[in-house]
Amino acid sequence: MKYKNNKSILKMLAIILLAIDLFFYLLALKSLYVFSSRVSIYLFVFVLHFIYLYIVLIIVSKTKESKVFWGVIGPFFIVPIAVVAWFTFFYTNKVDYYDLSSPKNTQKLVIGYSNWSLGETNHYYDFYKQTGFPLVKKRLNQESLHVMTRNKDMSDLNVLGAHDAQWVNEQTVTFTSPYLNKEITLNLK
Repeated sequence: MKYKNNKSILKMLAIILLAIDLFFYLLALKSLYVFSSRVSIYLFVFVLHFIYLYIVLIIVSKTKESKVFWGVIGPFFIVPIAVVAWFTFFYTNKVDYYDLSSPKNTQKLVIGYSNWSLGETNHYYDFYKQTGFPLVKKRLNQESLHVMTRNKDMSDLNVLGAHDAQWVNEQTVTFTSPYLNKEITLNLK
């Protein structure tokens, strides 16, 4: 009876994890993303999946010896897979965030920025606005803004001109930079 009870709990937890995954997927289809500048929600859910897998290995085992085997050896199988996946999805895509408020503080623009370098530096920018939900933000640009610089030791925000952003009104912000060779206007409506 105990095994059937554990199995039903595992099924319920699997359904909950799949529901969370589906929720994030549906949000992404609408260009909505859940993030905080302090904690990565996606990394937390990622870790939960591997903890769930570890628990499943132990509970589903039939004999006491196999439970001990998976309890001791399981991390040696799961941790390398988790580390490789972490490098693939989180480490290489390290994004920092910068908040920019309008003059009257009615609008808040969040700039997600990252770069990678291989001779020249490629800077990438995504722009988000706050929604009615605290951690949910709407992405404003379809594709990341890409700027390439050479032999410049400047921060990503200086390349964009984020510190010198000009608010035309409470809905529109303009970035001007010598590296962009154009002005970028974002309408926050």
